[in-house]
Amino acid sequence: MKLSLDWMNDFAPLKEVGLDAILKKIAISVCEIDGADPFRPELDFVKIVKIESLEKHPSADKLQIAQVTNGSAKSQIVTGATNVKVGDLVPLAIPGAKLGDKEILESELRGVKSSGMLCSEKELSLAEESSGVWILNDVEGAEIGKSIRALLHYDDIIFDVDNKSITHRPDLWNHFGFARELASQLKLPVQFNPFESLWNFDLNIPLPKVLENQNAHSYYASSIQGVSILPSKRKFRARLQKCGIRVINNVVDISNYVMLEMGQPTHFFDKKFLETQGGISLEVSFAKKGESFALLDESSPALEEEILLIRNQGKPVAIAGVMGGKESAVQNGSTEIVMESAVFARERVRKSIRLTGIRSDSSVRYEKGLEATTTLPVIRRALNLLKENGCTELKASEPVGFLHTPHKEVHIHTDIHFINTKLGVELSKGDVTDILERLHFGVSWKGEHLEVLVPKFRHNYDVTIPEDLVEEIGRTRGYDTIQVAPVLAEVKTPIRNLGRELERKLKTFFSGSLSFHEVYNYSFQSLKENTVDGDPKLSVKIKNEMPEEQAVLRNSLLPSLLKNVRTNQDRFSEIKLFEFGRTYFNLPEPNNEKKFLAYAVAFERKNSESDLKLLEEDFLNVRKQIESLLESIRLFDYSWEIKQESFYHPAASLSLVVDSRQVGVLGYVHPAVLDSFELKKRVIYGSFDFSAIVEIWNANRKISRFVPPSQFPEAEIDLSILIGEKENTNRFTELVKEEKIPELKDGWVYSQFSGGNVPEGKRSVSYRFKLVNYEKTFTQERIKEISDQLVTLAGKNGFALR
Repeated sequence: MKLSLDWMNDFAPLKEVGLDAILKKIAISVCEIDGADPFRPELDFVKIVKIESLEKHPSADKLQIAQVTNGSAKSQIVTGATNVKVGDLVPLAIPGAKLGDKEILESELRGVKSSGMLCSEKELSLAEESSGVWILNDVEGAEIGKSIRALLHYDDIIFDVDNKSITHRPDLWNHFGFARELASQLKLPVQFNPFESLWNFDLNIPLPKVLENQNAHSYYASSIQGVSILPSKRKFRARLQKCGIRVINNVVDISNYVMLEMGQPTHFFDKKFLETQGGISLEVSFAKKGESFALLDESSPALEEEILLIRNQGKPVAIAGVMGGKESAVQNGSTEIVMESAVFARERVRKSIRLTGIRSDSSVRYEKGLEATTTLPVIRRALNLLKENGCTELKASEPVGFLHTPHKEVHIHTDIHFINTKLGVELSKGDVTDILERLHFGVSWKGEHLEVLVPKFRHNYDVTIPEDLVEEIGRTRGYDTIQVAPVLAEVKTPIRNLGRELERKLKTFFSGSLSFHEVYNYSFQSLKENTVDGDPKLSVKIKNEMPEEQAVLRNSLLPSLLKNVRTNQDRFSEIKLFEFGRTYFNLPEPNNEKKFLAYAVAFERKNSESDLKLLEEDFLNVRKQIESLLESIRLFDYSWEIKQESFYHPAASLSLVVDSRQVGVLGYVHPAVLDSFELKKRVIYGSFDFSAIVEIWNANRKISRFVPPSQFPEAEIDLSILIGEKENTNRFTELVKEEKIPELKDGWVYSQFSGGNVPEGKRSVSYRFKLVNYEKTFTQERIKEISDQLVTLAGKNGFALR
């Protein structure tokens, strides 16, 4: 947001303080400033001069030699302009001036000295096009020797305020509000308050009709006669231009001017157009789905039912707080208008902004939450400004409308001890009173107890609790005045948080040992995504209206991880992601929230990949990594069991079971789910119920399973058998474990094969068994004995050897 120091000086004598003091106080006590720069300083080097004589250039037919004066000195200028004559007042860029990329220098043109350049409006960046040198003879305020910057009222400092730092302060989104704040902080008087403007309304002018309802906090309209559509006067044009607002005409410009001055948007309707609709009967109501009308920006968006409109005789003429309609706008021939001054609920305006995609200067202010009692004072101020800006015969009817909360007051109760404890200082009651009264708060003491009446321009959302008063006192006094002191606190041993401890361990193992990348996702997702892994009827809908794709709290981490894979599938050949996150359910506590550790892996395997060997190898590789993770947290006694899940491929999903309790899942995501997320690769997804894992880890961590390494060489036995195509490879390893072979340390699948000479419906699975002896070196006889035992076990259970 841009603010003019010259404009703010109308309300408080800020220029008496000095720019450095103002900027320092703003930075310490008010908000962040991105810049404070002179406006168009290059125009100081463009002076108004009078042409005293003109003669042809001796060596160029299209050039003239002009003798000009600025009142104190004369200059000779060579110009190619054909629209100048003796006696004209024109702008002269003197040597040293910089106009855009061009620097004006003393020069010679065809042997004749030229000390500057006569300028057009285009060359001064004041117009898109111009037909010659700017003739200033009839321009108000044009005087010989005056700079163009002074003529245009551009002699000013423009503050560029960081909008993010004042989102909670709608009272600062205007020149008067900001000047009032600075006056309070710098102990200056407020010398003019536009909200106290007076106007004599004409009781003979017919009143517009306004239908009262609860769709606006306040809404007033006034019929205005005697309007003349003209260019705005120089002061108004300059102030709007300095704030980046496009100049249109003297009526529309005043609407923008009042908004920048007082922070309250207004709107003018063409009265004759409203009358052609059957009379003037204004109402704030909601749009009908698909309804559309032309707006000022030439767009005609299809409207949703939650968008708030202004209607006349039931027909839409504006989107409330956002933008007016094109047909009902003030025209060049308008002589009668209707002025609207209203305050709408900020939530309604925010919805309109989101649903239409339109962010106007008005809506930016409305969405912060404005004070409803400003609507009538704004009308009076606007009428005074319209009269000053060319509508000298202006007459206006008594405003008609409603205000729902005219007597709203916010009182805050606290005490001096609370304030001093929060700030860490010792302030007296007099210190507190001085600061709060400067900030326009009403102060009442009863002993140590303090009662504060919040000013209306701060009481809606900004200052509502005692802590807000502490902030007001602290920032005004200056946080830099608070002495730094060591914190005195009892040092206690922190309570051990097992969940956080295990979370760190798992994150470290996933990222460090397994080379996974951690991701963070929002807890919001669409209702459709909540059907992927869970019951959508248990979805928790977000009360604050959100886009459809973020309408509910997620009940699974699967959709989020699939979207992460989709984002990266064209960038990396191998994707390994994990996330710690919560899921939410519309159930009584404690079942309404669960925490999961989920992970997703995608190799260079397309959805159409039909090589089962490759897919099985990928799956076994991931499973082995997860098993190493379980081993790292001392979880040894578990089993993988086949279990169908709707989001998994029917032939590729496992359940991780500990003590007959499911604590995790692992499998290939169902192709239909992959298609719905536009995924091109096969994805392996798994998750752990974190609370169950914490419980098991807590029980196991106290049990020592340490076994010193054997000093004798290890041995391995490989065994290949035929099993069914859909049979679980774990079955044979579980049978081997049940044999309780003393030297058996571990066993796993290291290779699978189907096709070739392997019978149809079968696959060849190769197992590797690791043997460790802690007492002596293995002999060939003992290895053969164990190998024979494994072969016998396989045959006894119907497995054929390969």
